[in-house]
Amino acid sequence: MISLFFSNTPKLPALSHFDLKKYVVGFSVDRLVPGVDNIRHDVFVSPIFTAATRKIVTQLVKRHAGLEKRKPDHQNVSWAKEIESYKQLYKEIMRDALNKAKALREPQVECLAQAAVVKMLLEEVRSQYDHLVGSLKKSARKSELAVHNDAGESPKLKNKLQLILQDRAALLERVGKEICGFWIDIERKEIQPMREAIFGNSGSFFGDVLGTSLLHLESADNELFVLLEYDVALGRRIEDPDRYEGLLYFVRHLISTADGPDRSKKVFPVDKRAALPGVQTPEMEEQAHKTYLQKIEAWLLHLDNMDHLFNWQRTRAEVQALRNKKTDPEEIARLKRLGKSQKLMLNYFYRQFLKKGLVERISAAYEMQPEYLEYCPPLVPQQIMQYLALPKSRRLVRQRLKRLSAVYGRSFSLAPLNRKIKSMEQITTAKRKAYLVRFMHAFAHYHRDVSICDVIKDAIQRVQIATEEKIVTLSRENNTLYEFLLPNEQDSSKKPIINHVVLKADVRGSTDLTHRMNERGLNPASYFSLNFFDPISEILTDYDAAKVFIEGDAIILSIFERQDTPGDWYSVARACGLAINMLIIIQRSNEKSRKHDLPVLELGIGISYLNKAPTFLFDGNNRIMISSAINHADRLSSCSKTVRRAMANHKGPFRLYVFQTHSEEEIAATADDLSLRYNVNGIELNAEGFEKLTREIDLKMLPDAPGAGKNHKYNLYLGKFPTKSGRYQRLIIREAQIPVVHPVSLKPVRFTFKKYYEVCTNPGLYKWARKLEP
Repeated sequence: MISLFFSNTPKLPALSHFDLKKYVVGFSVDRLVPGVDNIRHDVFVSPIFTAATRKIVTQLVKRHAGLEKRKPDHQNVSWAKEIESYKQLYKEIMRDALNKAKALREPQVECLAQAAVVKMLLEEVRSQYDHLVGSLKKSARKSELAVHNDAGESPKLKNKLQLILQDRAALLERVGKEICGFWIDIERKEIQPMREAIFGNSGSFFGDVLGTSLLHLESADNELFVLLEYDVALGRRIEDPDRYEGLLYFVRHLISTADGPDRSKKVFPVDKRAALPGVQTPEMEEQAHKTYLQKIEAWLLHLDNMDHLFNWQRTRAEVQALRNKKTDPEEIARLKRLGKSQKLMLNYFYRQFLKKGLVERISAAYEMQPEYLEYCPPLVPQQIMQYLALPKSRRLVRQRLKRLSAVYGRSFSLAPLNRKIKSMEQITTAKRKAYLVRFMHAFAHYHRDVSICDVIKDAIQRVQIATEEKIVTLSRENNTLYEFLLPNEQDSSKKPIINHVVLKADVRGSTDLTHRMNERGLNPASYFSLNFFDPISEILTDYDAAKVFIEGDAIILSIFERQDTPGDWYSVARACGLAINMLIIIQRSNEKSRKHDLPVLELGIGISYLNKAPTFLFDGNNRIMISSAINHADRLSSCSKTVRRAMANHKGPFRLYVFQTHSEEEIAATADDLSLRYNVNGIELNAEGFEKLTREIDLKMLPDAPGAGKNHKYNLYLGKFPTKSGRYQRLIIREAQIPVVHPVSLKPVRFTFKKYYEVCTNPGLYKWARKLEP
């Protein structure tokens, strides 16, 4: 194995001194079931979305080929509406993919959908381009054969066809990138928040794939394109020191060398390793080496890291800005240390690049701009760069330009390049280092895009977009077909209920409140209706909830999950979000009531999830739901009068506490819940519901909330979920241990291993949690 380290390495700051970030690819389809050919994955993409893509691509190919006539304003408005409708189709397809990935608990299902739509797009763009070229050839041939046709028509068509053929790569790239631009807009606004809610932050891989022009090129060897798009000029010959493959190895080599001080290990003879505790075998060392190389690659793929490593000038500007504000001396000191480390790292890379003969080439690549455009074509940027940096190559370039002058019907003056040669002799070391920083950032950008395109194109090769009815049927019958469809393309028949959630909201002290209102000659019925029942009814549809039962001082709601509808498998999350909004409604009503000297309402809410369908009986046309979750939610929404009196002066971010006063034997002897509760404007979720919630959305543990007190052991979890309308709502769940308390004094004795779950509602808690989000 070739050593990763150079000899005589100068003392460098360890990479741990820099805030290096890792780029997460996280894209694979290797766990998914192969299709009917046992090689590729069968995918059926929405026919409506495919047809819409074909229509948009056809129009864009004509437009970018210069064959579309200028449209009047009203047609431009129509085009904008068509694009907006197309974006919504893409949104529905990708939401379906995410929902199916969530249902299977397999993120790779979404990866497969992403690879499939990209493959469909690339094939469609090339197909429509070929169709246009074929149509133009046919028209030119017809024009040639027509007797009474305009004599100039055929040459015009041929010239136009020739230009389109020459511009093939650029045309395919422009059309594909414009379509991907539509997708990126939806990814950023609609799909990314949903993905993060379900699977957590998975990085920016697919957005980066859609944003790169390399995705649409059949070959990445176009020097002029790479220079214009990425601001980097790379060699193509095997002997070129700035050839991509060799340069990539060299850069990885330098990064691993810089990280050397952190990786020094004591080496033991192979025959003694097995006898020493903690010493790795050769196989383990090989795996560790592979893991380390992957870490270097993850650093290299993250574009911000080049600035973190080398851009001391930006760091100096940040220091100056903080000094001007006269704030944060610790941050100023940290940045000054960082700037010193960046200078050391840049100087080291500069010396190594200088030894390789790369600094002169990099400087030439940036000094030749923009003059090189006068010579490309017929030359390529690498030849101009060599003319400036390598005296031996100048004679060959002069001869080539002289030969090509006759072909292009013009002469090429080398005077501008000769002036550049003289100006390059005056370039300072500082400017050359600045060029190196610029180059490292540009090279990392190009390398990242090459790498992610390799990943997505490898996945594309493993996708078979099923269009033949025979393949679709065979794959579907064998349960190997992955289908990504619009809502109206899916089976709209009513699916059976597979599980459900019951939410009960109980008004505290309703009997006393009604009595006091009657004594004052007020109407308690209208009061409950206007301040409790009516406003809550208005928000039920956004959470897909339905009323089960209403009584004078309580409301019972249910949310069902149905088979094969993963887009709505958020029953617990939506019940929690609904409960939070119910309490917000009550708080607003109370503010109004206080102004008019009316009683205020206090609620206790219980949420119970049951992993099976409820049963129903009918009283005439009225359906009545029967479920043990109703009784359980009633218990969770309760509040002990004894505990409430003891906690009358309770203040803090939490509104729910559960206590145990009975012995373990007494609790084991009954199925009833013998716990005591304090639930005043609180929301309790059952343990089964919390477990289901962890499958519905990505929950991240938070640190202890400020001011929460030390009497209760707890964990806080933060997540977000989509409502029925697509709006995202945050949830904070508190998981706390149930304490054993004295039955009279309620003084804590010990903590049990049993837990309870509160859906938190304190606004300050949510404000604090948002600050912790990345």
